[in-house]
Amino acid sequence: MKKFMRPRAAPSQPAPGAAPPAPPAPPALHKTNGITNGVGTGPRRDDHHSTLNRYWSESDECGDLGKCVSGLGLSAGVCAPLWEDPEFPAAASSLADRRFAHRSRWLRPHEICSRPRFLGDTAVDADLSPEQLEPESDEQFAARWSVEAGEAGDAHVCCAAAALALTPRLLARVAPPQSFRTRYTGLFRFRFWVFGVWREVTVDDRLPVRGGRLVASRALLPDDFTLPLLEKAYAKLHGSYAALRGGSVARALQELSGGVVQSFAPPRQPRALLFQVLNSAVPRSTLLVATVAPPSGPTEKEGAGRRLRNGLIPGQAYCVTGLARVREAAGDGDGDASGALVRVRAPAGRGEWAGAWARGGLQWRALAEPDRDLLARRAAQPGHFWMSFSDFARSFGRLELVHVGPDDWLSEPALHGKRPWRAVLARRRWRCGYNAGGPPRCRATAHTNPQFHVQVPRTEAGKCHVVVSVTQQYAVGAGRRERLHGIGFAVYELPAGAAPRRAALAAAALPDLRALDVTHESRAREVVTFFTLPPGQYLVVPHTHRPHVEAAFLLRILTDDHTDVWEVNDDNVIIRDIAAEFMDEGRSIPPELQAAIAKTLGKRETEEVDAAALLRLLRRVWRRVLPARPSLELCRALVALRDPGVRGRLGARELPALLARLALWRAALAPARCGRARVCAYRLRALLWACGVSASNKVLECLVLRFARGAYLSPAAYVTALARLHLAHERYRSLDAKLKSNPLSLEEMILMTIYS
Repeated sequence: MKKFMRPRAAPSQPAPGAAPPAPPAPPALHKTNGITNGVGTGPRRDDHHSTLNRYWSESDECGDLGKCVSGLGLSAGVCAPLWEDPEFPAAASSLADRRFAHRSRWLRPHEICSRPRFLGDTAVDADLSPEQLEPESDEQFAARWSVEAGEAGDAHVCCAAAALALTPRLLARVAPPQSFRTRYTGLFRFRFWVFGVWREVTVDDRLPVRGGRLVASRALLPDDFTLPLLEKAYAKLHGSYAALRGGSVARALQELSGGVVQSFAPPRQPRALLFQVLNSAVPRSTLLVATVAPPSGPTEKEGAGRRLRNGLIPGQAYCVTGLARVREAAGDGDGDASGALVRVRAPAGRGEWAGAWARGGLQWRALAEPDRDLLARRAAQPGHFWMSFSDFARSFGRLELVHVGPDDWLSEPALHGKRPWRAVLARRRWRCGYNAGGPPRCRATAHTNPQFHVQVPRTEAGKCHVVVSVTQQYAVGAGRRERLHGIGFAVYELPAGAAPRRAALAAAALPDLRALDVTHESRAREVVTFFTLPPGQYLVVPHTHRPHVEAAFLLRILTDDHTDVWEVNDDNVIIRDIAAEFMDEGRSIPPELQAAIAKTLGKRETEEVDAAALLRLLRRVWRRVLPARPSLELCRALVALRDPGVRGRLGARELPALLARLALWRAALAPARCGRARVCAYRLRALLWACGVSASNKVLECLVLRFARGAYLSPAAYVTALARLHLAHERYRSLDAKLKSNPLSLEEMILMTIYS
């Protein structure tokens, strides 16, 4: 291509007697914002960077793009450079794919089209709330959410966003209304759900383009950049565009909605189970998103995707919105699903079903006119169509159930016609030595796993629909390798009238309970099961695939009726106070222990002993009262038990009761010892119970953290832990007696005393 140049004008001659012309003004200095953009003395980088003048007006009145980027002659106080994301730059590292790194340019939407748009920009420009705007037309809605997959990235997030577009409030939480005209700075904000927390992700609007087309996913609406910018933010969340490959609609739906996502493969599911799932989920606040399996046969080219012969488009999101049943003669004999029809909606408005029960099909003629009119009215909205249940099960490769919680149901008017879920959420952690007991087959430690009691009352329906979800903590972002453990949960049926406590559900009791067949285990981010329970009491036990695995997890239990759910726990109580019993009943200790006490006291005038004297006494008799040789630190803890005045001494008259208490602790430990030098930390709760002490879950966890090494305790650490626990109870009773209103709870006092 020839380069056209303007011919240089000949210098005009000055008139005779006129003053010589003024020397030419030096060229104005241009701001580059760190990138040449075709301006300056360096080489042009048009093949990699944007050529748009990167300036925006700080004035709210400057809503026109022409004013924001009109030129470089504006004063420095009026304009500022458009924002560029330093964490996710317009470079090859963000694509992470050599095929596109050197052939892609990063352009802003204004360089791709004249007037770019974003979802909700009309509300921002007019300073209105979304409720005050007129809904967009069906054609515009369909074009906005018609996904065209790009060469880079992955279209799963766009398909999930298209399905979520039917619930505008939920989508607005992910992609809040923003504009290219009002308060435009080149920065766009999005929010994604990551392990129970909504994380904000900010990106600039520079998008990879090759050959005049976006490299990433886009919509059929050419001037709408909602999907490309959403996908860029999603790529930043996971590290790069290439990191999105191999994703799934289920993962994208979870991170866009924050709901409990359950996946099915309809062709591989028993038809009766699949129909039961649809029949139970459709009337409730559950979004059902179906995707077509990739084509294996011939297709018809249609628009931006490939339409199958049955009319469906692979990779496009379809939403299940209803069920109906026609008489069996017109239906398809399929057991319990005989004559069942499924109502499906394509949010993109294209790719409708062209098989049996399609619009104008022969099957409709076999129905009575009132039934035909009723079903036609229910599918009158654009994109809706009916298909038989058997065709649905064969045609769709994946079905995702997004169970929406009660808070989201309350804020989303599109869901108010459905029954809401009731939710209970618990954020816990499996910890080695405390509650990482492993699956039910690990009979020695499985009872230590976290336990949650579910009480289903009697209702008119007779049964309660329950969704149990266990989500393990996972890592997202650049350089973070996702290492997932095998996780799952077990559900047990408790006997009638049972009020379970942790101490009661010991190793011998849990295997005797009847386990339901809803137990599920998988190496995935989230394990979900949707089932039905009759009235009764049940125990939900989350677990890992093997014991001693440490990981944080999020447990969510959804029920469609009012159901009581609580974590099984114990109170912090001294059940048996040996010292008080010894003093009240006037017991005596064996003669050899009396002789040891007398020898320790000697001919002292005082009847008090310090920690050093107590250590000499215990060294003489430790084989009778202690499981291991005593230490000075242990003796100091024992002295503190009966030293409220902080004198560092213990009364001699209290020595017999102290030795009797130590003997009880030693007797309780004897059956639980694993060899000579250690005790299994998972048995600490049972040991405390045998010693007359009950501890809550939090207190027990702190005891393990403070005194255990891995999954075991030394005998000396076991005795020290008991001494510190009794000391905390003594201090709390003393403080409670002095204060009229104690601001501390017993558990807080124990944690302050032990975990220090």
